[in-house]
Amino acid sequence: MFEPNWASPPGDTISRLAAAGNVPIYELAERIGFEEDVFAGIMEGRVQICSEIADALSAELGASRQFWSERYNQFVADKARITNSAPIQSLSTWGQSFPARALRELGWLPKGSRGERLSEDILRFFGCDSINGWNERYSAGIGQVAFRTSFAFEADEMATLAWLRVGETQSEDLPLANFSANQFKKRLPELKSLCALKRPDIFFPKLQQACAEYGVGLVSSKAPKGCRASGATWTNTNGNPIILVSFRYLSEDHFWFTFFHEAAHVVLHGTDHISVDGSDPSPLGASKCEDEADAFAQDILVPASLRDEMLNAIPTRLHTRKIARKAGVTPGIIVGQLQKAGVLQPHQFNELKRRYRWNGNTLIPMIS
Repeated sequence: MFEPNWASPPGDTISRLAAAGNVPIYELAERIGFEEDVFAGIMEGRVQICSEIADALSAELGASRQFWSERYNQFVADKARITNSAPIQSLSTWGQSFPARALRELGWLPKGSRGERLSEDILRFFGCDSINGWNERYSAGIGQVAFRTSFAFEADEMATLAWLRVGETQSEDLPLANFSANQFKKRLPELKSLCALKRPDIFFPKLQQACAEYGVGLVSSKAPKGCRASGATWTNTNGNPIILVSFRYLSEDHFWFTFFHEAAHVVLHGTDHISVDGSDPSPLGASKCEDEADAFAQDILVPASLRDEMLNAIPTRLHTRKIARKAGVTPGIIVGQLQKAGVLQPHQFNELKRRYRWNGNTLIPMIS
């Protein structure tokens, strides 16, 4: 089990959820009704989250009383662990927390790395000079995306963090304009026209360029074994949102839905986010933000004016193609929407979907 060498105070989660609800911190403090010094203590973990405080946080931010109590207890436990642990972890053992084999298979680590050399190669991969430097850097930024969305620090999180690092490295080379959420939001419906292009190596650079014009970095990478993420967003040091997609499931419907879902988090919520198959890693579970992002993506792919016609008719391939023409997307995307809505079973009409496959290039797949 991986135990990060930092303790995340309750204020990290409080700030993130307040931002997701577009509630300024000062306004949240006023709503809760605690004195300024008490609220600061709650944020920093100096004040225990008792039942009264947990109920107040639950009422304003969501999640249960138990969640907020456990959030405080986790911080206290992490702080005690760090205080009582050795100050510097050995280079010879540190790298064992990472799924080295999966990273070597993707060419992200040199073959043959073992022991101390493995740790040195991993530090180099992350652009860090020391374990302490890594701990410092990845207690924030994309480290928050991978870890602070949950309290389970297992191998999956380390594989996910490596995937995010590849996206981070790619995004550093993108020339991005100043970010404009309103302009990007207005442009998004036009971008679905790129789904008409079959090959990812053709449509993805065009999509990437369109996003960059409004200050949004778009990058992609195959996910290593153990990483179940399909998409993620975070904000870089320049204030530009970054969207990373993994082409998970290698099908057009899943790719385009993931892209617009992550874009929704950028324009609607402005917070770091990650989509992980099998569970929602946010502390609120199936949160309002996730529902909003799903609805946003669905409305772009198939406008609300067409949804009744799409969902209520007897599903046939002819009908699927008809709705696709009206919506300005491919039949495969409509199949994905019908399957998501339960109108079609997961195995039905899949021949209408365009499929992709990995073939050497770990950043962008090719048409199957």
